[in-house]
Amino acid sequence: MQALVVAVHPGAPTMVDAVVAGVRLHAEWVGPLVPPGSFSDVELDIDDPLVWGDRIALPDGASSLRDGPLLRGTVEAYEEPVLTLRITEGLVMVEFEPGPVDVPPGTAVVVVAEHPRLFPTGI
Repeated sequence: MQALVVAVHPGAPTMVDAVVAGVRLHAEWVGPLVPPGSFSDVELDIDDPLVWGDRIALPDGASSLRDGPLLRGTVEAYEEPVLTLRITEGLVMVEFEPGPVDVPPGTAVVVVAEHPRLFPTGI
């Protein structure tokens, strides 16, 4: 997926402000840096497990989620404990703790993207 790097914050770890799928994220950047204002193909990783009703919900339940940047996607596959989401043109695989709602392929969801990491793919 495409990320627009808005700002780079050097350090350990290197952090960036980036726009991914129309959402501004403060994310760890893992790989060769690109200058601010550049687009980069990236893989997105959300390291923390998603708990239903806390960090993931159906779109009409987004207001009940914890604060943070919200990414909107569609379920591609679910093979416990991994949920594969399509967010824009990219796929994101996250650890998922099942909740009270069935999430078959095609289900629209919103995800709080806390502590995201971006890996430039060099493509």
